[in-house]
Amino acid sequence: MKNFIIFVLSFLLYASTIHATVVPNAVKNAFQKKFPNAKKVKWEKEKTNEYEVSFNLDRKEVSVLYLSDGKLIEVETEIFDTELPKPVAESLNKKYPNIKISEVSKIERSDNSIVYEAELKIGGKKIDLLFDENGNVLN
Repeated sequence: MKNFIIFVLSFLLYASTIHATVVPNAVKNAFQKKFPNAKKVKWEKEKTNEYEVSFNLDRKEVSVLYLSDGKLIEVETEIFDTELPKPVAESLNKKYPNIKISEVSKIERSDNSIVYEAELKIGGKKIDLLFDENGNVLN
């Protein structure tokens, strides 16, 4: 039974990941041009016309979201919590003192805005919060 469950989970994970041959050429070309040194590349289809690619670059985990025509929507780079801008760190610590931060990311959007995402665990639940550069909560 345990082997069957592992098989089913593995299949579901595999099925949710698409092969690069299914990704539109415009998306693959845009990605290759912007991130030629990407390692461990993995593609997923998000919405009908959105593709997400996750990869390693310069020892950081990065994910990029593209439209099917190759237009870049956003680049999300995992960072250390010590890399957060001071206003964001202060806002986070003020609103959620003594809460463990699981993961922090910098998100660069196609409109040239930058937001920061903090993943917190509160009472066994995962909560994602978005902040602007001034420390204002966006969600």
